[in-house]
Amino acid sequence: MKKILITFSVSIMILVVGCAPSAKYALTLADIEPNLAYLNGASYGFADDSKDGLVTYIQIGDAKYDEFFKSCAKLDGLVILCKGLATTSTGQLKKFAMSKAADTAMKNNINDLVGNTPPEQWTAAQSFAVLKMAKAGGKIKSDEVKYFATTAASMGIGIISLGKGIKEAKDLIPKAQELLKNVKSVKPMLIPATTKGIKGSLGNLNNVVKNTPKMLEEMKVLLDGFKALS
Repeated sequence: MKKILITFSVSIMILVVGCAPSAKYALTLADIEPNLAYLNGASYGFADDSKDGLVTYIQIGDAKYDEFFKSCAKLDGLVILCKGLATTSTGQLKKFAMSKAADTAMKNNINDLVGNTPPEQWTAAQSFAVLKMAKAGGKIKSDEVKYFATTAASMGIGIISLGKGIKEAKDLIPKAQELLKNVKSVKPMLIPATTKGIKGSLGNLNNVVKNTPKMLEEMKVLLDGFKALS
């Protein structure tokens, strides 16, 4: 009797494991945009070494669905990366500009540009204006020029990649709808997880199409500004 129970338990275990979705896979920065793999992802909100991975996707053993989930995860990661790149570079831009506020020779000219606005409240446009004036006066340091140049290069890569990503998101939306419609073609025990994954991905895709173009335009403004300073 004991032998029969053990055999039965093992059979159940094999059945469950064989039908369960695969474990989540994590994407690295190099998976998302190889040309930006040189960046320190953690500095831009993308930590490859986080416990469970910042961006993950499931694989269910069906090529159509597996490819879809991975493609959507790459887009999610790209949006996170570009948002981090824009946010971090804007913050650094303001720090460089604020450092010029302490220059006595520049104070009056800075006031002409930004009025009485405190340095910590300067916009990106005001910060660029201050730094352009500093550059014209020979007040830009070599390490600042290097940062502007490398950031412009990274921003350019991000813009190209994000532009392609928006187009891909538009193409993936009808594919998501088709996969959802035919979800019963996968193994019965995988239907709930697959359905949830598709619906979540579809929501993210719609968000990319709706909101990301604005971020893309903001990145283009930053690119032009950093190029002018480098």
